[in-house]
Amino acid sequence: MNWGHDQLANDLASHLRGLSDRRVWVDMQLGAAGSTRPDVYTMPCSFSRFTPIAYECKVSVSDFRADVTKGKYTDYLAYASGVIFACPAGLLKRDDIPKGAGLMTRGEDGWRTVKAPTLAKCPELPRSFWLKLVMDGERRDHERQVRMEDHCKRSLSEYAAQKKIRDKFGDVVAAAIDDHLRHTTRRLDALRHRIAMEAGRLESDLKLLEERRKAAHQHEDRECSEMLRDLAKAVGMDADPANIRKMSNRLDAMIALAQESSTVKELSGIVQGISWGVKRFHEIEAALASNVKADAA
Repeated sequence: MNWGHDQLANDLASHLRGLSDRRVWVDMQLGAAGSTRPDVYTMPCSFSRFTPIAYECKVSVSDFRADVTKGKYTDYLAYASGVIFACPAGLLKRDDIPKGAGLMTRGEDGWRTVKAPTLAKCPELPRSFWLKLVMDGERRDHERQVRMEDHCKRSLSEYAAQKKIRDKFGDVVAAAIDDHLRHTTRRLDALRHRIAMEAGRLESDLKLLEERRKAAHQHEDRECSEMLRDLAKAVGMDADPANIRKMSNRLDAMIALAQESSTVKELSGIVQGISWGVKRFHEIEAALASNVKADAA
């Protein structure tokens, strides 16, 4: 079967719901806006052994490699005891999986665990995580139940419609229409997968931009702090942002005083130059008078 991403995730969720007493969420953002969003997330109904698991579904090798290269899957470990990659059978091998992560594959006979993850103690989950489960989790469960009921109704309706087509036009026409519907469904699933992939890329890009913005702000804060320390040292005050106006006023006064000192030095140099010129004038005048007396004699 040619699995679409959402098809695979929902099929895995159904498998996990029937396999144990774990609570299961599909495409659930684990906290406030911008937090991580595993394809499937499960939590055991147990007080003694709390081991949430995050599942990352992959239907292409390139998507898997891009995820592993970026280390996106490691973000889930802030909310889970382990991470498991899930894919169609034959897509990935045990040796492809990063150390510590697990692997499950979907074959014609169902899901199979190829590699179990290394489970660690789950980190302390933030308040935003629990609020998200309370506010959004129950609503999602209700919507899923409604979708299941609608699906059953549609299945019965489709069966009845196919029966009418077979009775009126025969099995060949009914099979052709059914094949067309299946082909259209696969195309829609592929389109949904592409949209989900693009949304994931956009979310990653936005997260990267936010990290860069924070880094730029931190760099500016460090530069401002260094400038504040240098200014405080120059004016002899504590490097307290509350004193910035006082430091500025003191620096202005110091600059004015320095300018005054420079003016005094400049005037002193001029006076000394004039005194030297006057002295030299008197010396020349005395020499001329001596020469005049000598010539007269």
